[in-house]
Amino acid sequence: MKAAVLYKYNEPLKIEDNVKIAQPKEGEVKIKIAVTGMCHSDVNVFEGKTPVPPPVVAGHEIAGIVEEVGPGVTRVKPGDKVVSAFIHPCGKCRMCVSGHENLCETFSQVRLKGVMMDGTTRLSLDGQQVRTFLGGGFAEYSIVGENALTIVPQDLSLDKVAVLGCAGLTGYGAVNLAKIEPGETVAVIGVGGVGLSVMQLLKASGAGRIIAVGTKKWKLDRAMELGATDVINSKEVDPANTIKTITNGGADVVIEAGGNEQTINIAMNSVRLGGRVILVGLPPVSAEIPFKVANIVRNGITIIGNYGGRPRVDMPRLLDLVKLGKYDPTKLVTGKFKLEEINEAVKLLNQGEAIRSLIIPD
Repeated sequence: MKAAVLYKYNEPLKIEDNVKIAQPKEGEVKIKIAVTGMCHSDVNVFEGKTPVPPPVVAGHEIAGIVEEVGPGVTRVKPGDKVVSAFIHPCGKCRMCVSGHENLCETFSQVRLKGVMMDGTTRLSLDGQQVRTFLGGGFAEYSIVGENALTIVPQDLSLDKVAVLGCAGLTGYGAVNLAKIEPGETVAVIGVGGVGLSVMQLLKASGAGRIIAVGTKKWKLDRAMELGATDVINSKEVDPANTIKTITNGGADVVIEAGGNEQTINIAMNSVRLGGRVILVGLPPVSAEIPFKVANIVRNGITIIGNYGGRPRVDMPRLLDLVKLGKYDPTKLVTGKFKLEEINEAVKLLNQGEAIRSLIIPD
């Protein structure tokens, strides 16, 4: 099959035509990929900031058709339209059975190794194993665990729902974890795919003032279209002070979706006394970002890390929100590219000129 393979960090991806894919094993599903969204987490792999060992095929916002199922699979069947979450829960560990499958203990042990739950890969090229990052969707086919998959209603197109696999599910998990009360003021730091998903879901959940913070005017304009009541360009004004001024003391909740030291510090300095900070953005794994702990303690700030949502519980709800018109994932898509054009999509994302690009293998 055809796939975009990373051989060395910070080098262009190479399109290979003869990657071999094995049959799915116990609990696994082979998907013929229709479309895969490109996320900054993929770019972090390409740059070695998320150090999955190459050669590796990335891509984790996958939508397609079930081609084949392995032994024991009961949730999907060949021919089903499916969307895959970037989280692949085992369904059996302590976290999964206690309702926290987004924190699956088994998956957490393998996700940065680029292997399946059993520690092996399903891809190879010229006799060498090829790893995958959270599904390996930049290819014609992918093999994932069945618990990552949700059947897509026939009246929804696959290119419409692909970005639910990460941007949508992460945004849903953040808003759900924040336990937003009607009318609460929420600041969202970062207006990429996750941040714009958060804003739509905040509006659907009854949040009051929704303040978007970013650096690109066109993205802030998109935020206003999708539910923001106020926008702040952090290149033009001090964002934390501005938030505190317009909210008379700070936001009740701040959801951080940028994943770098600057955006995290903005979040920590923008919340009111007794408020909540939800950290969603993923910095490089080696990053150490200091907090002023005394301020956190004295101000009674609650800091919560959020890693996505629960695929088997939250993804069906997201699909319902799409059908109801309360969440529109197409508003995140800024371009479509053939697999052979993937390096151009990477370039645009790195330059801040894209939110989500769709990669189409055919």
